[in-house]
Order: sequence, then C-alpha cells, then structure tokens
Amino acid sequence: MNLPRSQRLTAITLVSISLPAFSLEPFVHEFLGHAVTAWLVGAKVILVSSTAMQTSGGSRLIPASGPLSNLVFGAVALLILRQMPRFTPLRYFLWIFTLANLFLGFGYILYSGLINFGDSAYVIAGLRPAWLYRAALIVFGAWGYRRTVGLAARDLLSLIGKRSLLSSDVPRVVYPSCVAGSLLYLIASFFNPVSPSLILYDGVSMAAGIAIGFCSVPRVVSRFAGVSAATSAGGPQEGSLGSDGPSAENSLAAVPFSSAWFVAGILFSVAFVIFMGHGFRP
Repeated sequence: MNLPRSQRLTAITLVSISLPAFSLEPFVHEFLGHAVTAWLVGAKVILVSSTAMQTSGGSRLIPASGPLSNLVFGAVALLILRQMPRFTPLRYFLWIFTLANLFLGFGYILYSGLINFGDSAYVIAGLRPAWLYRAALIVFGAWGYRRTVGLAARDLLSLIGKRSLLSSDVPRVVYPSCVAGSLLYLIASFFNPVSPSLILYDGVSMAAGIAIGFCSVPRVVSRFAGVSAATSAGGPQEGSLGSDGPSAENSLAAVPFSSAWFVAGILFSVAFVIFMGHGFRP
C-alpha cells in the first residue's frame, strides 16, 4: 500500500528520534572531551553545563579536547553509519548524532577563529603571529564544515539510490529535526549559570551551527540528484538518484508514530535542559 509521506515518515517521531541524538553532542563535548581531559591532567572541574565548563587549572589540552572529541566521535559514528544500508529509526538516530558532532566540532573551530572566542581561541592564546593561527582555524573549520555537508548529502543519496528513501523525502527528514535541535540548544542556554552573554556566544552559535549545516543538505542533495539524472542516458535508470517511481515502494523507509521514541524524546529533552542547561558542580 502506498502510504502518504506524512504517515510513512511521521515528523513527530523523526523529531523524537533526533532529540536524544542532539542531547548527546554536548555530553561528548563537555564530559568525554573537556571533563575527562581535565581529570587526566589533574585539573579540578568546577562546573559543567551545555554552554561551558570551568576548571581550577589551565592547560591547552582541556579546551582543545572539546571540539576534538566531537570530531573523533563523529568520525567513528560515520564509519558505523556506512555499514547500515537501509533507512531505519536507529540509523536516523546515528545520522543525526554523527552530523551534530561534526557540524559543531568544525563549527567551534571556525567560530573561534572568526571572533577569537571559545575553545580553539583558548588553545591558540598567546601564540604568535596570532593572525596566522586564527586564519588556520578559519580555513580548517570552514573546510571541515563544508565537507560535512557533502558527506551528509552523499549519505542520503546512497539511500535514495538503494530505494530506501525518495529524493522528495529529504526535506521531511532534515528540516523538522534541524529546527528541534536548534531550539533545544538555544532553550538550554537560557538557564546557564555563568552569564547571560553565553546565550549569544554559545546558545545562538550552537543553534546556528546546527541550522546552517543541516539546512544546506537538501539543497546539495537536490543538486547532486539533478546532475545524476541529467547524465544518465535516457533519464533516470533503475536505482538512479532521484527516481521516485512506484517500483521503490516496497523497500521505502517507514518511520510511523512510536510512543517509545516520543517518550524518549521528551525525557532526553527535559533532562538536557534541567541538568545540562542549569549545569552542575561535581
């Protein structure tokens, strides 16, 4: 039976799946990155929140470990993702987790170079010539961010080519969750215990880092799919990108409403805002 897209890919379930994945990115950044490194170098952790971590000791390794942990976990998740050929709720969760880590990992580096604030700015503080190090952060961050958009688009294109997803499904898979993740980070930043300025410097920047990256993906998918169709002799062939014909119907992704994912999305979101938003002192 050919279900309408709204029933086959239920937006509320897609959002519910994405919220736990988005919630885990700051855990990777703040805990597995900053906090673990602080413990290893002997610094005392004073505060951990979604927008900042404060320690009693200084080391360039501590600020560096946040974005680096995002990149490492994002890269590992990407390798796992490539072993999963079909679009499923679990794969979608991993897709969001992968991109949240890569977009924000590279985004932090780019952002620090542009405005001289944040983790990577602390890493290069005092190094000379300052302009050269900031330029290096900007170039590397921008390259990685752009590369991540391409990786995300190619992953969706691979699913389209395998008849697990329609090219017309892409906006529904991307936009609602992108908005939800951006709002989650922004709302949590309003509760930060350090300074209202972190709403702008961290909350808004995290929301923008997610929104710009994810919202660029459908445009790139559309462009790549159009190029593929145009270069295929006689139009789209069997298994070609962008073919939304009925032959794909039996293998198309289906993410119907799930009460389990809905509850998980609410619980993770509330816990994230309360514990990571407010922060806590170990």
